[in-house]
Amino acid sequence: MNLARRTLFVLVAFAASPAIAAAQDAPPADTDEAPASTDAEESPAPSEGAAAAPGPDGADDALDIDALRREYLTLRDRLFRSRARAAAVASAIYSTRLTVELGHDSTRFYSVTRATVRLDGANVFDDTDGGVGERVPRFEGFVAPGRHTLAVRIEAVAKDDDRFATTLDNTFSIVAPGGKDVRVEIVVSDDGDIASSWKDDAKGSYDLRLRVDVKSSKREGAKEARNDGPKNLPRKGKRNAVARK
Repeated sequence: MNLARRTLFVLVAFAASPAIAAAQDAPPADTDEAPASTDAEESPAPSEGAAAAPGPDGADDALDIDALRREYLTLRDRLFRSRARAAAVASAIYSTRLTVELGHDSTRFYSVTRATVRLDGANVFDDTDGGVGERVPRFEGFVAPGRHTLAVRIEAVAKDDDRFATTLDNTFSIVAPGGKDVRVEIVVSDDGDIASSWKDDAKGSYDLRLRVDVKSSKREGAKEARNDGPKNLPRKGKRNAVARK
Protein backbone atom coordinates (compact mmCIF):
# COMPACT_ATOMS: atom_id res chain seq x y z
CA MET A 1 0.00 0.00 0.00
CA ASN A 2 2.75 2.40 0.95
CA LEU A 3 4.74 1.38 -2.07
CA ALA A 4 1.80 2.15 -4.40
CA ARG A 5 1.28 5.61 -2.87
CA ARG A 6 4.95 6.47 -3.28
CA THR A 7 4.89 5.32 -6.89
CA LEU A 8 1.79 7.48 -7.64
CA PHE A 9 3.40 10.56 -6.02
CA VAL A 10 6.53 10.17 -8.13
CA LEU A 11 4.50 9.86 -11.32
CA VAL A 12 2.44 13.01 -10.50
CA ALA A 13 5.56 15.00 -9.68
CA PHE A 14 7.25 13.84 -12.86
CA ALA A 15 4.24 14.88 -14.96
CA ALA A 16 4.01 18.35 -13.34
CA SER A 17 7.70 19.24 -13.58
CA PRO A 18 7.70 20.18 -17.34
CA ALA A 19 4.77 22.60 -16.79
CA ILE A 20 6.54 24.21 -13.83
CA ALA A 21 9.77 24.53 -15.82
CA ALA A 22 7.90 26.02 -18.77
CA ALA A 23 6.21 28.50 -16.45
CA GLN A 24 9.56 29.51 -14.98
CA ASP A 25 11.26 29.87 -18.37
CA ALA A 26 8.41 31.81 -19.98
CA PRO A 27 8.58 35.66 -19.54
CA PRO A 28 5.80 37.35 -17.61
CA ALA A 29 2.73 38.20 -19.66
CA ASP A 30 2.69 41.84 -18.47
CA THR A 31 6.28 42.51 -19.57
CA ASP A 32 5.49 42.56 -23.30
CA GLU A 33 2.41 44.78 -22.99
CA ALA A 34 3.85 47.49 -20.73
CA PRO A 35 6.15 49.11 -23.35
CA ALA A 36 3.32 49.24 -25.84
CA SER A 37 1.16 51.20 -23.44
CA THR A 38 4.07 53.54 -22.64
CA ASP A 39 4.68 54.33 -26.31
CA ALA A 40 1.01 55.04 -26.78
CA GLU A 41 1.01 57.51 -23.92
CA GLU A 42 4.18 59.30 -25.07
CA SER A 43 3.05 59.76 -28.70
CA PRO A 44 -0.62 60.68 -28.71
CA ALA A 45 -2.57 60.72 -31.90
CA PRO A 46 -2.61 64.07 -33.74
CA SER A 47 -5.58 66.24 -32.88
CA GLU A 48 -7.86 68.01 -35.33
CA GLY A 49 -6.26 71.37 -34.47
CA ALA A 50 -2.81 70.07 -35.39
CA ALA A 51 -4.12 68.78 -38.70
CA ALA A 52 -5.52 72.25 -39.48
CA ALA A 53 -2.27 74.09 -38.69
CA PRO A 54 -1.59 77.19 -40.88
CA GLY A 55 0.79 77.10 -43.77
CA PRO A 56 4.27 78.63 -43.90
CA ASP A 57 4.86 82.05 -42.34
CA GLY A 58 5.70 83.56 -45.71
CA ALA A 59 2.22 82.84 -47.08
CA ASP A 60 0.59 84.44 -44.03
CA ASP A 61 2.81 87.51 -44.34
CA ALA A 62 1.90 87.85 -48.01
CA LEU A 63 -1.79 87.71 -47.16
CA ASP A 64 -1.35 90.35 -44.45
CA ILE A 65 0.57 92.67 -46.80
CA ASP A 66 -2.12 92.37 -49.48
CA ALA A 67 -4.82 93.18 -46.94
CA LEU A 68 -2.89 96.21 -45.66
CA ARG A 69 -2.32 97.43 -49.22
CA ARG A 70 -6.03 97.21 -50.02
CA GLU A 71 -6.88 99.05 -46.81
CA TYR A 72 -4.31 101.76 -47.61
CA LEU A 73 -5.72 102.29 -51.11
CA THR A 74 -9.25 102.53 -49.71
CA LEU A 75 -8.23 105.12 -47.10
CA ARG A 76 -6.28 107.11 -49.69
CA ASP A 77 -9.27 107.25 -52.03
CA ARG A 78 -11.49 108.41 -49.18
CA LEU A 79 -8.96 111.11 -48.27
CA PHE A 80 -8.77 112.38 -51.84
CA ARG A 81 -12.56 112.49 -52.12
CA SER A 82 -12.80 114.33 -48.78
CA ARG A 83 -10.26 116.90 -49.92
CA ALA A 84 -12.09 117.40 -53.19
CA ARG A 85 -15.38 117.90 -51.35
CA ALA A 86 -13.75 120.30 -48.89
CA ALA A 87 -12.29 122.33 -51.75
CA ALA A 88 -15.65 122.43 -53.53
CA VAL A 89 -17.46 123.54 -50.37
CA ALA A 90 -14.81 126.15 -49.61
CA SER A 91 -14.96 127.57 -53.12
CA ALA A 92 -18.75 127.81 -52.85
CA ILE A 93 -18.80 129.40 -49.38
CA TYR A 94 -15.60 131.48 -49.55
CA SER A 95 -15.30 133.56 -52.67
CA THR A 96 -11.70 134.74 -52.15
CA ARG A 97 -8.74 132.61 -53.12
CA LEU A 98 -5.58 133.32 -51.13
CA THR A 99 -2.03 132.46 -52.19
CA VAL A 100 0.90 133.01 -49.81
CA GLU A 101 4.35 133.00 -51.36
CA LEU A 102 7.48 132.83 -49.18
CA GLY A 103 11.17 132.98 -50.00
CA HIS A 104 14.55 133.74 -48.37
CA ASP A 105 17.09 135.75 -50.38
CA SER A 106 20.09 135.13 -48.10
CA THR A 107 20.33 131.33 -48.13
CA ARG A 108 23.84 131.66 -49.54
CA PHE A 109 24.99 132.85 -46.12
CA TYR A 110 22.26 131.48 -43.85
CA SER A 111 20.64 128.07 -43.41
CA VAL A 112 16.92 128.29 -42.67
CA THR A 113 16.31 125.75 -39.90
CA ARG A 114 12.59 126.39 -39.63
CA ALA A 115 9.97 128.46 -41.42
CA THR A 116 6.29 128.72 -40.48
CA VAL A 117 3.30 130.64 -41.78
CA ARG A 118 0.13 131.05 -39.73
CA LEU A 119 -3.20 132.23 -41.06
CA ASP A 120 -5.60 133.55 -38.42
CA GLY A 121 -3.65 131.63 -35.76
CA ALA A 122 -3.58 128.28 -37.61
CA ASN A 123 -0.43 126.79 -39.15
CA VAL A 124 -0.71 126.59 -42.93
CA PHE A 125 2.99 125.98 -43.62
CA ASP A 126 5.75 124.47 -41.49
CA ASP A 127 9.16 123.48 -42.87
CA THR A 128 12.11 122.10 -40.90
CA ASP A 129 14.10 120.67 -43.83
CA GLY A 130 15.72 123.91 -44.93
CA GLY A 131 13.71 124.03 -48.13
CA VAL A 132 12.82 127.72 -47.88
CA GLY A 133 14.88 129.61 -50.42
CA GLU A 134 13.18 130.05 -53.74
CA ARG A 135 10.06 132.18 -53.78
CA VAL A 136 7.26 129.71 -54.35
CA PRO A 137 3.68 129.40 -53.03
CA ARG A 138 3.52 127.89 -49.54
CA PHE A 139 -0.26 128.07 -49.14
CA GLU A 140 -3.20 128.17 -51.54
CA GLY A 141 -6.80 128.07 -50.41
CA PHE A 142 -10.12 129.85 -50.13
CA VAL A 143 -10.91 132.29 -47.33
CA ALA A 144 -13.89 134.37 -46.37
CA PRO A 145 -13.91 137.95 -47.59
CA GLY A 146 -12.69 140.42 -45.00
CA ARG A 147 -9.73 140.99 -42.71
CA HIS A 148 -7.22 138.22 -41.99
CA THR A 149 -4.00 137.96 -40.03
CA LEU A 150 -0.78 136.39 -41.32
CA ALA A 151 2.20 135.55 -39.12
CA VAL A 152 5.66 134.57 -40.41
CA ARG A 153 8.49 133.09 -38.35
CA ILE A 154 11.92 132.36 -39.81
CA GLU A 155 14.77 130.74 -37.86
CA ALA A 156 18.20 130.76 -39.50
CA VAL A 157 21.83 129.98 -38.66
CA ALA A 158 24.90 131.57 -40.28
CA LYS A 159 26.90 129.19 -42.46
CA ASP A 160 30.27 130.85 -41.72
CA ASP A 161 29.82 130.67 -37.95
CA ASP A 162 26.93 128.75 -36.43
CA ARG A 163 27.25 130.73 -33.19
CA PHE A 164 25.26 133.46 -34.91
CA ALA A 165 21.57 132.72 -35.38
CA THR A 166 18.50 134.83 -36.06
CA THR A 167 14.76 134.53 -35.47
CA LEU A 168 12.39 136.76 -37.37
CA ASP A 169 8.78 136.78 -36.20
CA ASN A 170 6.32 139.22 -37.78
CA THR A 171 2.55 139.53 -37.85
CA PHE A 172 0.50 141.65 -40.23
CA SER A 173 -3.07 141.89 -41.50
CA ILE A 174 -4.54 141.80 -44.98
CA VAL A 175 -7.98 142.42 -46.47
CA ALA A 176 -9.46 139.84 -48.83
CA PRO A 177 -12.03 141.30 -51.24
CA GLY A 178 -14.88 139.02 -52.22
CA GLY A 179 -14.68 137.28 -55.59
CA LYS A 180 -10.99 138.03 -56.13
CA ASP A 181 -7.62 136.32 -56.01
CA VAL A 182 -5.27 137.71 -53.37
CA ARG A 183 -1.56 136.99 -53.62
CA VAL A 184 0.77 137.72 -50.70
CA GLU A 185 4.50 137.71 -51.54
CA ILE A 186 6.79 137.49 -48.49
CA VAL A 187 10.56 137.87 -48.89
CA VAL A 188 13.05 137.54 -46.00
CA SER A 189 16.67 138.64 -46.22
CA ASP A 190 19.68 139.38 -44.04
CA ASP A 191 22.43 141.50 -45.56
CA GLY A 192 24.48 141.66 -42.37
CA ASP A 193 28.12 140.57 -42.14
CA ILE A 194 28.52 139.56 -38.51
CA ALA A 195 29.25 135.90 -39.18
CA SER A 196 32.00 136.59 -41.72
CA SER A 197 33.67 139.62 -40.10
CA TRP A 198 33.53 138.67 -36.43
CA LYS A 199 36.49 136.27 -36.56
CA ASP A 200 38.74 139.04 -37.91
CA ASP A 201 37.57 142.25 -36.23
CA ALA A 202 35.22 141.00 -33.49
CA LYS A 203 32.48 143.17 -34.88
CA GLY A 204 29.66 142.92 -37.38
CA SER A 205 25.99 143.62 -38.00
CA TYR A 206 22.63 142.05 -38.70
CA ASP A 207 20.39 143.48 -41.41
CA LEU A 208 17.18 141.49 -41.11
CA ARG A 209 14.39 142.50 -43.45
CA LEU A 210 10.88 141.36 -44.22
CA ARG A 211 9.14 142.65 -47.32
CA VAL A 212 5.48 141.92 -47.99
CA ASP A 213 3.66 142.69 -51.24
CA VAL A 214 -0.11 142.15 -51.45
CA LYS A 215 -1.88 142.06 -54.79
CA SER A 216 -5.50 141.34 -55.71
CA SER A 217 -7.02 140.51 -59.06
CA LYS A 218 -10.47 139.56 -60.23
CA ARG A 219 -10.87 135.84 -60.75
CA GLU A 220 -12.43 134.87 -64.04
CA GLY A 221 -15.94 133.54 -63.57
CA ALA A 222 -16.17 134.64 -59.91
CA LYS A 223 -18.86 137.01 -58.70
CA GLU A 224 -17.46 139.94 -56.86
CA ALA A 225 -19.16 140.63 -53.55
CA ARG A 226 -21.08 143.89 -53.54
CA ASN A 227 -22.31 145.94 -50.63
CA ASP A 228 -24.03 148.87 -52.21
CA GLY A 229 -26.72 149.10 -49.54
CA PRO A 230 -30.44 149.43 -50.21
CA LYS A 231 -31.43 150.87 -53.52
CA ASN A 232 -32.75 154.44 -53.61
CA LEU A 233 -36.50 154.45 -53.21
CA PRO A 234 -38.73 157.07 -54.81
CA ARG A 235 -39.68 159.98 -52.63
CA LYS A 236 -42.95 159.86 -50.76
CA GLY A 237 -44.45 162.70 -52.74
CA LYS A 238 -43.69 161.09 -56.07
CA ARG A 239 -45.07 157.76 -54.88
CA ASN A 240 -48.29 159.42 -53.77
CA ALA A 241 -48.54 161.25 -57.07
CA VAL A 242 -48.16 158.00 -58.98
CA ALA A 243 -50.82 156.41 -56.77
CA ARG A 244 -53.30 159.26 -57.45
CA LYS A 245 -52.88 158.83 -61.17
